[in-house]
Amino acid sequence: MQRSLVASKNNISLKNIIKFSILDSNTLILCMIGFLLSRAMVVDNIAPLGVAFFICVSTIDKYKNPVFIATIAGTLISFNQSSNIIKYVICLIFIQLISKNIKNIKSINKLSTIGMLIILPLSIGQALIFGNYVYNVSIALVECVLMFISTYIFYYGVSIINKRASRKVTSSEEIIALTIIITFSIIGIGNINIFGVSVRNVLSNMMIILFAISGGAALGASSGVIIGLVYFINNLTSSLYMGIYSFAGLIAGGFNKVNKYLSIAGYILGWSVIYIYTSGAGASFMEMRDILIASALVVLIPDEFINNISKFFKIDSGVSDGIEDYLDRSREITNNRLRGMYKTYSDLANTFDRIREKEKILDQKDIAHVIDMVHNDECKKCGMKRRCWEAKFNYTYTMFNRILEQLEENGELSLDNIPIDFKKDCIKPESIVKTSNYYYKIFVLDYSWQQKFSENRKLVANQIRYMSKSIECMATELDRDITFDMDMERNILVELDRNGISVKKLNYISKDKDEFEVLIEKEICKDNKLCENKIVNIVSKIVGQELVANKVGCTCLGESCKIKLSKKQEYRVITEVSNMSKDGYIISGDNYTYMEVSEGKYMMAISDGMGKGRKAYEESSVTIDILEKMMDSKIDEEIIIDTINNILMLKSSDEMFSTLDLAMVDLNKGILNTIKMGACSTYIKRDNGDIELISTESLPVGILSDVNIERDSRKLKDGDYIIMVSDGIIDAGKNKNLGDNWLIYFLKNLDISNPKDISKDILNKALDIQNDNIYDDMTVLVSKIYKN
Repeated sequence: MQRSLVASKNNISLKNIIKFSILDSNTLILCMIGFLLSRAMVVDNIAPLGVAFFICVSTIDKYKNPVFIATIAGTLISFNQSSNIIKYVICLIFIQLISKNIKNIKSINKLSTIGMLIILPLSIGQALIFGNYVYNVSIALVECVLMFISTYIFYYGVSIINKRASRKVTSSEEIIALTIIITFSIIGIGNINIFGVSVRNVLSNMMIILFAISGGAALGASSGVIIGLVYFINNLTSSLYMGIYSFAGLIAGGFNKVNKYLSIAGYILGWSVIYIYTSGAGASFMEMRDILIASALVVLIPDEFINNISKFFKIDSGVSDGIEDYLDRSREITNNRLRGMYKTYSDLANTFDRIREKEKILDQKDIAHVIDMVHNDECKKCGMKRRCWEAKFNYTYTMFNRILEQLEENGELSLDNIPIDFKKDCIKPESIVKTSNYYYKIFVLDYSWQQKFSENRKLVANQIRYMSKSIECMATELDRDITFDMDMERNILVELDRNGISVKKLNYISKDKDEFEVLIEKEICKDNKLCENKIVNIVSKIVGQELVANKVGCTCLGESCKIKLSKKQEYRVITEVSNMSKDGYIISGDNYTYMEVSEGKYMMAISDGMGKGRKAYEESSVTIDILEKMMDSKIDEEIIIDTINNILMLKSSDEMFSTLDLAMVDLNKGILNTIKMGACSTYIKRDNGDIELISTESLPVGILSDVNIERDSRKLKDGDYIIMVSDGIIDAGKNKNLGDNWLIYFLKNLDISNPKDISKDILNKALDIQNDNIYDDMTVLVSKIYKN
């Protein structure tokens, strides 16, 4: 039984060795590298690279035995001097013996120093034995330094090979280490030729091309430098090849974002141009043959394999992916919180709606209270109390119910409303009528306040519901696929810097459906023309599309200027305004705004507050302020109007309302959408002189809790004018019996094209009609449509 158990353990051990040593891909890779590096000679037959590589691998128990065998084998068949072979074999055996002591060393410097100290006495001893002390000792010292440096470099390479399955981000040090390891491994192949083709040259060129495709110009050029340098150290080529390989790798890497075929063509072209230029008549086709074969082999490599290398070699890709992942998770968390807030506010609004309202002034409970209060005031001390409230309780209570029902039905009680039987039994019916009327009036007052509270509660519920819808709009906006293009940002920054424009911050934000915007923060413009004249033109060239500066905000105190650039729209709008206050008031009851809001829309609005002076100004100002802020936050127009309506109704116990004339122009489609709440008609003057009228019948905001929104839509053309006016302009004609349509005839005969002049002429005409008397605030807003 015991022998069987031992045999079983031996079988498991053998299987583990096969599984974890022989069949493991990392083991095969490390063994192959160890074998090749031990054959790679650097200067004057010194080849310590295999030893340096093994001391790094010896810190990993899983690989040290097979790599030890492979490195010993490579050293023995390296065709080096026998003294060097013996020296390196002794070093390898010594490292294998002390591997248990050095496997826990985490310091690269310590490990490199140990490797240098192991080879130092053997190299010095070898130099002293063979004479020519100065030269041999110098070579021995070079070998020790080379041992320290190569151990330091190889440690990075071994670490990343060991953990390549789990590693997602590589540092520049690790990439250089891998490049050097692969280069010297290729050198270790030796002068193997297949049909006259150098395997070493083909593999070297393949490595440069692959690295250029995977890592770009920087990695292509650096790998070319390393290959050329190693070749030069080994006396395989002249120092000129270091520049040729580097330049070719640079050109190939420059096209890596297009496709691998263009990168390969760039490598061949770059190599050929420099090689032929430097070699002249001595150029050999044999050199070009190796390049072409390497290029053909790279073409045959599957794109998936190259993509895996590319992901592995992207030094900043992991960081970028991490940033994108962080942004996505932050957006998701914010979105979930907004959705939670939306549901909370929506449920809260529904809770307000579910509160039961009192349907009439006196319900059964109120009737009982009134009867009780009348009884206490009139019947409690009455001499007939015993007969009415004890002997005939049910009869008396029923009579009182009928009396109060009559009271609620008629609004007031009189002796004629009292049942005859009750008047016969009661000795003071007049007092009963008076007291009942008194308490009923108290309940009427209470009921009116309850109705007022109920109405306000409905307004609050509606406002909470609109808040929840606004939050939902924000959450929906966050759901959009928005990304930051860092490559484009870098290109724009470089080009702006070349043109002497210093930028503090720059964001290139990509949105859905090829939409994007560029946000720039910089120093204040000295001539106020920098944004229009230089920045827009520069950024437009970089992105390949014509852009416009949609929003330019300069803050003098903060010494910064913020610019928002986006794609040039199909249309643009220029707006001019002329206005005048009633009777010379400084403050006008008319308020207006015009601005470009998000998503390529242009807004124009006029609000006329009720009354005159400051009160009218406050009403219209509230309307315009809320409109601007909520429009800029991308909230739906209906929600905005309902919000304005509720705020005006809740703002004061007095009547407070204002008109709202809202027009939105879609700058991409050239569509005009209007919403009118008690506002005057809007006029469209076409380029051919025709006048179109937009009018609706609706109440101003702030009158009714339920708002009826009426919309109108018109197609605009290049050269059209949109004229919006307040009622002070229209009423000028009414006051002189010209009717509402005087402005139509005036616009038809108007033959000027400047929006500012048109607004001034309309205002002046209104003043002329009224003999320069101003009976109401007057505002004229004229917008002209241009096609870009």
